[in-house]
Amino acid sequence: MGTPPEEVGPLTAAISASTGDGPPALEREWYGRLEHPGQFVFLCSAALKLKDCYKGWRIMQIHYGDEQPKDPIPLSVAASRVERLLSPLAHEGRVSIMQALWRGSLTASELAEATGYRGGALYHHLRELDHAAYVASEGGSYRLTDWGRQLLLTAACLAEQLVVDDGERGLTIPGDWSPGG
Repeated sequence: MGTPPEEVGPLTAAISASTGDGPPALEREWYGRLEHPGQFVFLCSAALKLKDCYKGWRIMQIHYGDEQPKDPIPLSVAASRVERLLSPLAHEGRVSIMQALWRGSLTASELAEATGYRGGALYHHLRELDHAAYVASEGGSYRLTDWGRQLLLTAACLAEQLVVDDGERGLTIPGDWSPGG
C-alpha cells in the first residue's frame, strides 16, 4: 500500500482537521444537523489505482427528516453484486488470512502459523480469497491484492467504529452509540 505522503492537499486537511480532543470540523458540522435517531449524513469517497487504471467514486447521502430518503444510495444494484463483494469477507478465517497478509507476502506454512488454519481449511479459504481477487499467489507465497487491501481496510474501519461483540448475543451496533464515541 505504500507510505502515505507527509503532505496532504487542502481538502483532505480541512476534512480531517481536528481541534483538541473532538472530532474533525466536518463531522462536528454534520452532527449539528442531526436532531433525531435515524437521521444520517453519509459520505463515501475513494480513489483506487490498479496498475495503470484509476477508479474513483463518490456517494453522498443526506437524510435529515423522519421520512425515507428521496434519493437513496445505490440500492438498485443487483443483490448478487453485493454478495460477490462481501461474501469472501463473511468468514473469520478469511479475514484472519487477509490481516496476516497486510504487512506482506507469506507462505502457506507462515499463514498457518499466523492464523491457526492448516491443510484443507487454509487452502479452502485461500481459494475463496483468490477467486474474489482479494489475495493472489506468487512463487509459493500469498499476498493481498490492492483491491483486497482496500476492502480489508474499509471493512476493518467500519467494524472498529460501529460493531460491538456482545458474546453469545452476537455482534451489535449499540443503542447508545453516538458519532465520534
